[in-house]
Amino acid sequence: MRILVANIPLPTNRFLIDLNQSIGRRHEVIHDHESFWNQEGDFDLVHLHFPEYMTFEIQDAYRGALTDDLLAETEKRLLFWAHTAKIVVTRHVLLPHSASSQSLWESMYELVYRYADAVVHFAPPSIEEFKSRYSNVDFHHGAPRHYIVPHQNYASLPNDVSRAEARKRLRIPKDANVMLAFGAIRNDAERELVLDTFHRMRSPHKVLLVSRWREKLADVSWIRLRDWIRDLKRLYYRIHPAYRFNYGFVEEDDTQLYLNAADVLFIPRFHVLNSGNVTLGMTFGKVVVGPDSWDVGHLLRERGNVVFDPDHPETAASAMEHAMNLAAEGRVGSANRQIALDEWDIEQCGDRYSNIFEELVSARTRR
Repeated sequence: MRILVANIPLPTNRFLIDLNQSIGRRHEVIHDHESFWNQEGDFDLVHLHFPEYMTFEIQDAYRGALTDDLLAETEKRLLFWAHTAKIVVTRHVLLPHSASSQSLWESMYELVYRYADAVVHFAPPSIEEFKSRYSNVDFHHGAPRHYIVPHQNYASLPNDVSRAEARKRLRIPKDANVMLAFGAIRNDAERELVLDTFHRMRSPHKVLLVSRWREKLADVSWIRLRDWIRDLKRLYYRIHPAYRFNYGFVEEDDTQLYLNAADVLFIPRFHVLNSGNVTLGMTFGKVVVGPDSWDVGHLLRERGNVVFDPDHPETAASAMEHAMNLAAEGRVGSANRQIALDEWDIEQCGDRYSNIFEELVSARTRR
């Protein structure tokens, strides 16, 4: 079977790298956005992930403004592939994280799903939300089939630095209770959620570790003064024993430093469908705290981790306190790691995708 992954290159997306390699053990996988857009090649199945990254032109529209013309051009491609191959979409998010034209991006996502033969979800709440959101859509081949394949683990990342060594390299005391926020903090609301939760959290020797801190620049017209205030704030956080902030992208090899130094991984999101940090934290044996929202809440509650109410973000502090107690006991974190390694193994997940693809391609009739 020949599978076309219709996405621009995403070299830092570990999910796509590992999944494509795993599926490639059984099938020929071609990751090529140009073949998709130019309607070239003989493929049995087209696998889509993030509609905003199908092509560089669409990515530019994500950063700028999506247009009706680009929507129409995208539909031409989807219609072509819908009649020459099966189309499968893995559902990662409700909508793009930072869409500049929300209504048109809603149309883009609906358009992609309209031509899908199947949709793969990470957990059951995503299926329920999908059926509600798209209940009135006139699907090209009828309603798509729905499958669940868990987000595979991150065992492919390096993990050979001990907790003691990680804390030493990050200048964190051995006896600290470390709250980690890993990955991008996307807006000021998430920034305030991290700070407020940490400040409210009653925990001795607490340290806030952030892999990519979002700075809030002073509202002054003089650029030099603004930069001076920024540098002063950075100096404050650097010398304060309760804060360990990084400001740039963390390389894959250094991910383990942050995870192994932490006690609890905090997901500073509100109403989100999924978060790879659920799987990331569990792979590294951490207790995870996140919003009680769709797949995130479902997976955390199901596995004995801790959730907060995204409509009442002040509940995150007590959730963190509870998680710190669980981390000290040691049972939830070790159980998390075992689940991630045993149930979310990349070869198992890749085989489940391959089985779905084979079922769809071999089917005589479309749904």
